[in-house]
Amino acid sequence: MRERLLFWAMAALAGLLGAPLSAGEPTKEAGLVSLADAFPKFYDTTAGLPEAERVTRFRTEFHALLPGFYARRDRTETNYDKAIAKSLTDFPTIRVKYEAVEKSFPKAFVAGQKSFRKTFPDYRLDVPVYLLHSLGEMDGGTRELDGKTVGVFGADVIARIHTPVTMKPFLDHEMFHLYHHRFFPGCDPLWCNVWEEGMAVYVASKLNPGATDEQLLLNQPRPIRPEVAPRLREAMCSLRAKFDSTSEEDYAPFFFGRANKGSFPPRYGYLLGYLLVQKIGATMTLDRLAKLPPDKVKTALSAAIDSYGSCSQS
Repeated sequence: MRERLLFWAMAALAGLLGAPLSAGEPTKEAGLVSLADAFPKFYDTTAGLPEAERVTRFRTEFHALLPGFYARRDRTETNYDKAIAKSLTDFPTIRVKYEAVEKSFPKAFVAGQKSFRKTFPDYRLDVPVYLLHSLGEMDGGTRELDGKTVGVFGADVIARIHTPVTMKPFLDHEMFHLYHHRFFPGCDPLWCNVWEEGMAVYVASKLNPGATDEQLLLNQPRPIRPEVAPRLREAMCSLRAKFDSTSEEDYAPFFFGRANKGSFPPRYGYLLGYLLVQKIGATMTLDRLAKLPPDKVKTALSAAIDSYGSCSQS
């Protein structure tokens, strides 16, 4: 029933926003290019092939679709092939919703930018943005491809986890990332990611008053707040301990959706970042927060963590 409701809601959204753009046609205002129809076409044309041959053909054809995204150095060969095979196997279960996203998203993206500019009038989209099948990697975010920043929206993950109720806050979250990189250049330590993601959740909450944890994606892959709130000081201390770390092993429990070995739920860094920015933002405008330089951000985050209590082991 949930899937049927989502399909009709997404179809209605497409109708409200106007006729969809054809795949590959850029939306002039937004700079979005849809490559999403390439996956269902590939799925249909290779349906009768053995899995190994389909995977090989996928690698050849999709490497050229968006150079650097499908053939990134951070992908291992084995895991990449498994992701391709799984995405092909699972596609029938999301196809209806995927194609609804493909049709509705370009216009929703343009409408989202128009709404976002009401709060951030100096927003401009200065990086290319693509809608595609992400092989389960992401619903939205930025990636460095061949030394250039691009925005990427994964129609497959959007179809799997989003509903019309979550789309507006989700777009605000991702629009903020596209805006924020102008004022907060990327950096590697964990505190940088806490700030970037905490800011995006905070902005989504401010632009959508009364937004629930579901709308802010603080329930993925399971509700975060119920497990973290009773142990908030301990959670903040776990962040304090890794504050300056640049290790992916330390980063993963805070922001990856997969199960982790720690005692807190996956992605709990999004909630911690949101709460810290909320505390810092109590005396600042959104515009000032968005434009804080890294040195002031680090100091403010450190003080906000300390406000939750001592992390002394004694």
